[in-house]
Amino acid sequence: MFSSIDVIIPSFRLNKETLLPLLNLKRPENIQVSFYLVADNPTLIPDPAIQALVDNEQIHLLINEQNLGASSTRNRGINAGNGEWILFLDDDITVPDNLLEVYANAINKFPNEIGFIGRVLMPPPCNLFTESVEASGSMSIFNISAEKEYFAWGATANIMIRRSALKEVRFSDQYPKWGGGEEVEFFLRVRAANGYKDFKTLKEAAVTHPWWNDGKTNFSRFYRYGQGNSFLAERNPTYAWYDFTNTPETILLLLVILPFTLFAGAKAFLYTLCFILLTVFIEYIVTILRVKRNTHKTQPVTAVYVSILRIVYETGLLKGNLGRGRLKGFGERFSYDGSLKKNHFRLNRFKIIKLVLYIMVFAILLSCYYASR
Repeated sequence: MFSSIDVIIPSFRLNKETLLPLLNLKRPENIQVSFYLVADNPTLIPDPAIQALVDNEQIHLLINEQNLGASSTRNRGINAGNGEWILFLDDDITVPDNLLEVYANAINKFPNEIGFIGRVLMPPPCNLFTESVEASGSMSIFNISAEKEYFAWGATANIMIRRSALKEVRFSDQYPKWGGGEEVEFFLRVRAANGYKDFKTLKEAAVTHPWWNDGKTNFSRFYRYGQGNSFLAERNPTYAWYDFTNTPETILLLLVILPFTLFAGAKAFLYTLCFILLTVFIEYIVTILRVKRNTHKTQPVTAVYVSILRIVYETGLLKGNLGRGRLKGFGERFSYDGSLKKNHFRLNRFKIIKLVLYIMVFAILLSCYYASR
């Protein structure tokens, strides 16, 4: 039987309303549980209720001397402890009192696993924006433990890993401080260091994550995710492959071409500009079909938000690569499922529909152009 768990909680806010229930989780019998609350905001003064729990034996409070970001903050928690298992939790989740017992039972039942991916539940959507985030499938990793028995990585909001499986792997500080991409790389590298053995999912270990900013509309978060994730293919080329251009990439190519169409006359310029605008409309049409698949409902208004979410995220990816002068990132994609097989220019029903629509629009505009000459 194992004997110790380190619970690592990185935090910028040190919000006692969410942290106190985490620090007071019920400990399994005969298991040494140590909490490492790592504060990444040196200007904050810990609430007295939190400070009162700190005994530097079972509960440790580590305060960074400067803002280090998500990766280095988690690494500090990893290096501070020596428990046989490490449980990563977010600082704003709501947890059941028996969460540690659920993980302890899983470890005893499946002693040969390198880690367990817990489930992260989201509250019911509270407005059109949160409905769109749910319909987009962008947070599907939160619920992966309810869909698969094993998976290549999980969200650091709720995941446990065997310390011996870490070896020398740590979160990379090459990613933006705000996070995005670093947790994917971390778990994929731990997986690779253990013979590409996937993590076992554990849907019984469920926590609830709140909507960010109380669900208020905020597209910038997804733009930042895109910027962070743009490092993944560059740093982990084993999982990289190339695909047809997405909407932001297509628009960028057309914008580069646009000035040169003036040599063919004002009409050529105008029709190219129309094609750029119709590119966004095509993305919207295909998104309606995606929303239909994910929600089983046709929701044109929701599809507007989902289209914006997708375009904003992909623009973040594009900006991240081009901002570093990395032209190789144009059209480059990353296998988030951990697949090592590089099938370039993969097709699915939505890509086929988009290609057909592009060809149709191009043919119509071209015929209109020549008819008007």
